[in-house]
Amino acid sequence: MAQNRIPDKLSELFSFANQMADGLGLLGALLGIVHNDEAAVRADLFTAETAWNLYNQARASKVVLTTAQSTADAQGKAFIATARNVIASFLGSEWTQVWEPTGFPNQSTAIPSTIAERQTLLHSLGLYFTAFPTQEVAALNVTAARANTLFDDLSDARAMVNAGLTLIGQRMAVRQTTEPALRKRLSDVISELAMKLGPLDPRWETFGLNRPGADSTADIADAPTLTSIGPGVVFADWPDAARADHYFVEKQVVGTDPNFVQVANAPESESLLQGLPSGATVRIRIIAA
Repeated sequence: MAQNRIPDKLSELFSFANQMADGLGLLGALLGIVHNDEAAVRADLFTAETAWNLYNQARASKVVLTTAQSTADAQGKAFIATARNVIASFLGSEWTQVWEPTGFPNQSTAIPSTIAERQTLLHSLGLYFTAFPTQEVAALNVTAARANTLFDDLSDARAMVNAGLTLIGQRMAVRQTTEPALRKRLSDVISELAMKLGPLDPRWETFGLNRPGADSTADIADAPTLTSIGPGVVFADWPDAARADHYFVEKQVVGTDPNFVQVANAPESESLLQGLPSGATVRIRIIAA
């Protein structure tokens, strides 16, 4: 018996839902589908697609925001390194208590290892150079104003990243409710159709569905149209099979192959066959799977 399984992949789910909505538009009223009609399916599909697109937009913006944060942080680290060398010419290169007003943490003159500590240090250096303007070196852009600007830039960039992550989480939560709602809607459509259509009614296929009573085993597809492209090369094209996910392409060289031999696994209803023997009779068979 054929199964009507709702696709797992989201891209396939949306296509599946759209085809089902098209079928409802054609036959829904005629069949008396009232609980899960075309409008209901399209509404759930629109909501799910919108939620997915907004989630992807938020994820894409994360790249931009984290890049901006990395740039601001790199500029801050460069400033801290230069400022440390300037201050060392006044206070000595080793950390002592006289370094405490500078804000360098952990009793060390090393550049802090975390972005939060570097942000805090930029603020402290702004205060330090404001209190000790004679230690500023404008030629190196080591000034209170520069420290304050870099602090603001890094603070803003981190805030934007945090806001972006919050937005991603919010939109993920919405997506995680709209997708199951669409899946339930499609499942309900299938259940309602089962009350209106016989298991072998060909109208199941109008909705992109299998006939529940049909044989679900692979079929031999209609005979392919074969077009010679060049010596030993043939383009094979055949009609889509209703239940096929892919097609096995088999050949048999008369007088050489006792049985058909698989030569391709085609995702679409066409295949380019190469390396065929010239001057021989070759049979081509397509099996839908």
